[in-house]
Amino acid sequence: MYIQDSVFGRIVNFDELRRRMRSVYDAITPNFNLLRTVETLSEHFDDDPNLMIAGGASMLAYMMIPAAGEYELAEELKGNLFTLGWTEEQTGSDLLSIRTTATKVNDDPDDKTYHLSGGKWMINNSYHADYHCVLAKIAPVQDGPRSLSLFLVPRSSTRNWERLETHVLKGMVLTKFEVEGEGRLLGKAGHGLQIVQRMALPSKYQCSWMGMRMLRRSVPEAINWLAQKNIFGVNPIQFSNVFRQLYNLSLQKALLEFTYYRANSLNVGDFLQFHGTMLKSWLLLRVNEMLSQTWLVMGSKGFLAESPIGRDAIDSFILPVFDGHYTVNTLMTSKHAERYLHSEETINADERIEGLRQDLFNNGLHGEMEANSRTLRQPNFFNLPDYFNQLKLPINVPIQEALDSFSNLLAEVQSRGEMGNEPEYKYKTGDLVHWLESVLSAAELWKVTENDHYLNGIIQQFNGFVKHFNDVVSEGGLMTSFMTPLRQLPLPNVSDPKQFLLDLCNVEKHVRCYQLTAQPTLS
Repeated sequence: MYIQDSVFGRIVNFDELRRRMRSVYDAITPNFNLLRTVETLSEHFDDDPNLMIAGGASMLAYMMIPAAGEYELAEELKGNLFTLGWTEEQTGSDLLSIRTTATKVNDDPDDKTYHLSGGKWMINNSYHADYHCVLAKIAPVQDGPRSLSLFLVPRSSTRNWERLETHVLKGMVLTKFEVEGEGRLLGKAGHGLQIVQRMALPSKYQCSWMGMRMLRRSVPEAINWLAQKNIFGVNPIQFSNVFRQLYNLSLQKALLEFTYYRANSLNVGDFLQFHGTMLKSWLLLRVNEMLSQTWLVMGSKGFLAESPIGRDAIDSFILPVFDGHYTVNTLMTSKHAERYLHSEETINADERIEGLRQDLFNNGLHGEMEANSRTLRQPNFFNLPDYFNQLKLPINVPIQEALDSFSNLLAEVQSRGEMGNEPEYKYKTGDLVHWLESVLSAAELWKVTENDHYLNGIIQQFNGFVKHFNDVVSEGGLMTSFMTPLRQLPLPNVSDPKQFLLDLCNVEKHVRCYQLTAQPTLS
């Protein structure tokens, strides 16, 4: 899947990439299957970051075509490679400030041909793509939500590519280039941002997939290596400090994987945006931390080319931080804080848990591309203390205290005038919501699997919330009382640490056993 190019050196084999992407596009249209698209990428490219991100870029760009309602065109173009032409050097993620323009070539109202002029920056696949999905302005002086339109631009209308060297993902070809030529309007004029948003919601799950897959590979590899390596005639996994580190990593790996599939299962309703923003920010930042920790625990072996751990720890940093996406997503979550904390709606925990058991790790049609944006802005949160009571946890998790403390923090911030409107505190608010949701996810992991070894995961997530809460109080010089962390349960005493840790990592195994034993329902 790599070639030695005379211009760029060792890069992704884009011809082979183009050939394999056909089956990924088949999972997008005519029926969009979010989980199947990313599973197909993994099957084709063995989770190699360069290949996955190159394929992912083409996949996301292709998604723009059916998102614009151009279904026949999407079917016709399945044999091609695509790229996204959004960002520009002077604007980054601020799409409303782009300068690329589009001018209609004639007065025929049925002709969707425009002449585009401008430049795009930091675009993956751009030198090798057959088509570019380009955002441009028909009226250059406008800057509102209806100022953007989306165009399908052939390679022949692009020129002057300049490769941008990167510290990571050396096999990609990331460029800036000029657009000067004809392109075809996708969807309606002025609906570019709406189309982007329609595609962007499920794309958060697809970007997060890569980080989750990196963890799925790296933590077990570290366990296996430290179980066979010898220091003074002993496997390091037998050392209490090493075992504890691997134990914590295994718990967190299990939780993050569960959180990803949980989000995919629950997005069938109005939570597509809420869970997507958490995956694209909170989860991917945790992935970065864990991959670095895994590399440190594994030691020198992780530096070798035969091990992907060092490579993944470095390459993973592009996933959440590219153009500040993690910040944007966390700011989106901050808008939900008050409703998240004070919802009085109740739900049946047994029904929700059984639904998760049966749906997790299964790819079904959830209609993410057709989701109503207005509905997604108002997810139906529920009463967390009531739900935790229904879960009947065997440990005491003071969720009501956490909600009350968070409410007091918000009230104090708002009482300090402009502080409540500062991006810093909006980001911190969204981050705390994500941490609370991770406590809920950890509790559901325990309930879904009924495995008491996951109880410490709940305590770890609660303590993560407490740490970030106390940091906000301390950094802001606030008077809200600090929260107290919980004591973890004792480390398990196991005879075979390697097998125990690998089993702890394998959430899918613990969930599948319920799916295999589920009783069929009568229709």
